[in-house]
Amino acid sequence: MTLLLARRATRLLCMLLALCGLAACARAPMQDAYVVTGEAAFSEAPLQPCLHQHQPDRTRLTLPPPSGGWSGAPQAVVVMNVFRGEIEIRQGSRERCGLLQDARTLDSRFLAGMGTVLVPKRGDLTPIEVEFDPSPFPLWRPIVRLGEPATVQRQDTFRFSLRVASVAVMLALVLSSLLTFISTRERAFLSYAVSAALFALWMALLSGLWAYPRPWLPLGGAALQLMIALPTAMIGLTVRMLAYQSAPASVVRTVRRISDGLMLGCFALAGLVMLLPPGVLPLASLLDEIGLYLLGLVLAALAVLTLWRGEGGGVTSLACVAPFLLLGLLELTVPGTLARWKVEAMMLCGCWLALTASMALTLRLGSLRRQRDEMRLLAQTDALTGLPNRRAALEYLAAASTSARRGGLSLSVGFLDIDHFKDINDRLGHDVGDQVLQLFARTLRQVFRDGDYVARMGGEEFLVVLPGAQPQRARERIESLRGLLGQIAGELGLPDLHVSLSAGVTALLPDDADTVALLQRADAAMYAAKRAGRDRVELAPA
Repeated sequence: MTLLLARRATRLLCMLLALCGLAACARAPMQDAYVVTGEAAFSEAPLQPCLHQHQPDRTRLTLPPPSGGWSGAPQAVVVMNVFRGEIEIRQGSRERCGLLQDARTLDSRFLAGMGTVLVPKRGDLTPIEVEFDPSPFPLWRPIVRLGEPATVQRQDTFRFSLRVASVAVMLALVLSSLLTFISTRERAFLSYAVSAALFALWMALLSGLWAYPRPWLPLGGAALQLMIALPTAMIGLTVRMLAYQSAPASVVRTVRRISDGLMLGCFALAGLVMLLPPGVLPLASLLDEIGLYLLGLVLAALAVLTLWRGEGGGVTSLACVAPFLLLGLLELTVPGTLARWKVEAMMLCGCWLALTASMALTLRLGSLRRQRDEMRLLAQTDALTGLPNRRAALEYLAAASTSARRGGLSLSVGFLDIDHFKDINDRLGHDVGDQVLQLFARTLRQVFRDGDYVARMGGEEFLVVLPGAQPQRARERIESLRGLLGQIAGELGLPDLHVSLSAGVTALLPDDADTVALLQRADAAMYAAKRAGRDRVELAPA
């Protein structure tokens, strides 16, 4: 009681101190509620000079003025999805250049692409010119946006926010899976973390985020190869994961062998891509994306077949590949419309795939834990009576003894044995003997509830553990059990059947080093009851 009052007093004191601190903060002067940092600027950051280095087949795009010339209003121009080389935007003598692979060369007003704001004179007929290298990825078209600066900037910021959020989600999944692996030691989570980290790296390369605020990866000319090699490796990992998840039971071994071989093949192709010359990269990129869509169709077909057969796993796999199939359909039907938001769409689809895969992995872990718990329960449960078996009883008794010693509480144990059980088996058969054991166990559960513990130690022997009970109280509980055993004969319809028990009761003593002595005393008391004529409960001498 004294300890409880001390704890409550401590909590009350902490609450009072916290309230006093809040009150002091509320009375603080308002001029201390803000912080000013930085210092005045004395010069403007120098603009990156244009390199004027292009591929021989560079793209030169002319944006003509409207009829009657430019209006004199500012014009924003943004170029996106140019994965290599310098971008040049000029109008007359005004020129701005930048590299999407180095944010230090870009206009800070535009984040998702290379952009600038030009102010042509009213009535000027000089067009705006844009130059950039051709895309090394045929299905990823460069985008040029012209419009009113505020509108263009808002859309550019929205694009950039989507890209940052997608990479942030992937990094959060990587961290979460690593923490789960550390706590569970399940290698599947480590594999998932590696896959998600590769996906996050690819998304950073695709979106240009690896260049903010400056290039934080010393990739050099290997960036283009990585943008093809990484998805090639991830396709292999993803196909293997989904194939294992959704393969129909009739062909599961064949599908898994094929997916294992495909994963190894994708890894080999990813390594080969890193050695390819730049001129072959467009073909590799085209085959990579087409392969993604075709494999998605195959996985979707497997998932549908699994669902049609009523097997599990198909829903998750279908949910994973559905967004990519939609992208493939849009690429086939409206490629121009898709090109405007393809980078963001692909990143969002990747996040969806990672989230659904993480959910499937978590569900799998939960299923494995349930199976483990079920197996543990089966290993510690007597199959005939449903009571805990000897192994479980000894574990519980050891824990209960330790708890009783620490808390200075009493602990009583009863060892019960059905009288003449061998005779019951010999006269009436083992089936009747099994029914007697089942009804005896049910009667035990009716008498001993709440904190009491009942187990079958083997054969016709049972153990009762009563935490907090004195030996005399335990003896009275077992005596009440004897009066209910006469109902067993009536339930079985065997009037000549007589069921009784002999029991020994003892309590945990201060000098008991373990549970062995405790059980020996209870067992000895039980045999004393048998020698005294059976159908009785004996207390072990203190």
